[in-house]
Amino acid sequence: DIEGVGGIGEVAIKVFKTSILVFKDRDKYISGDFRFRKGYSKNPRKMVKMWAEKEFRNLNRLYTSGVRCPRPLLIKSHVLVMEFIGANGTAASKLKHADLDDQGWMDAYEETVA
Repeated sequence: DIEGVGGIGEVAIKVFKTSILVFKDRDKYISGDFRFRKGYSKNPRKMVKMWAEKEFRNLNRLYTSGVRCPRPLLIKSHVLVMEFIGANGTAASKLKHADLDDQGWMDAYEETVA
């Protein structure tokens, strides 16, 4: 049981590692984020913590807007805990692997974008 979040069941844990900092499109990823308006820290630990916080906020915005996504539960440093989507330890299929007909794809698009 996660403190302050009772009865959630299975959770997913995402650990952000400092090794992800070497990717080339870092500037695109952080553009538009007010925390980086004056540039960004070269300290990998601080950067990873900020990325985890950004993902937590983005998931929270999606979830509260009614988009089906994992509900973010807890963020601590560079570790994000969220609701697990699936059953018995098996993750639900990714949307890109969904077997949908044309109407199903249109419905998924509308739910995600509208």
